[in-house]
Amino acid sequence: MEDDGGEGSSFIVSIIENRAKEVGLAAFDLSSYQNTKTLLHFYDPIVIIVPPNKYSSTSTVTELVDRYYGSVKKAVLSRGCFDDTKGAILIKNLASKDPSALGLDTYYKQYYLCLAAAAAALKWTEAEKGIVVTNHSLSVTFNGSFDHMNIDATSVQNLEIIDPFHSALLGTSNKKRSLFHMLKTTKTIGGTRLLRANLLQPLKDIKTINARLDCLDELMNNEQLFFALCQVLRKFPKETGN
Repeated sequence: MEDDGGEGSSFIVSIIENRAKEVGLAAFDLSSYQNTKTLLHFYDPIVIIVPPNKYSSTSTVTELVDRYYGSVKKAVLSRGCFDDTKGAILIKNLASKDPSALGLDTYYKQYYLCLAAAAAALKWTEAEKGIVVTNHSLSVTFNGSFDHMNIDATSVQNLEIIDPFHSALLGTSNKKRSLFHMLKTTKTIGGTRLLRANLLQPLKDIKTINARLDCLDELMNNEQLFFALCQVLRKFPKETGN
């Protein structure tokens, strides 16, 4: 089946009804890679690094990248560059936090693919950009889906969270209609990225949400602190786009 956007469905649905007219339905998603699409949208990369066998005509991930990020540069590195053991060593040496604080030893098996990808990303960055990361200077976080909601890429588009649905037809002047551009009163590049991140992956951790609300209350009730922070933020790199 085709949806309105022309994208083929990847769901298998099983349905059964009993004599009491109760219905059971199970849906299995074969290959939509919704989390992958959400994260690619989340990071909005300038380069996507892939191993050669994952960048073949038979790879579903390849189809996903080509369909949604065809304009993004692809860098193909050998599979040997995607080494989770090397990635773990690099992260342990480069991370500013102690590895135990990151939970690296505990979650190594869970994050082994992330570590493999990290090894390739660091190698490409050093080789192509000439950036060498010194020990204990890299901010590292392992972001799973446990504390954040996942909004699939189709919903991001249909709900006009980042860009208006018809921006391609109506031009860039229509961007103010998206939720992101309506809320974007940020003063720094970092603030804009954080707003984008919070819209694409909203928090669901109550403790963190309450901590942020407490900070907001403090700023609302302390004008001197609020305006002092505004002055400090003016010293940070500013947005150059709309």
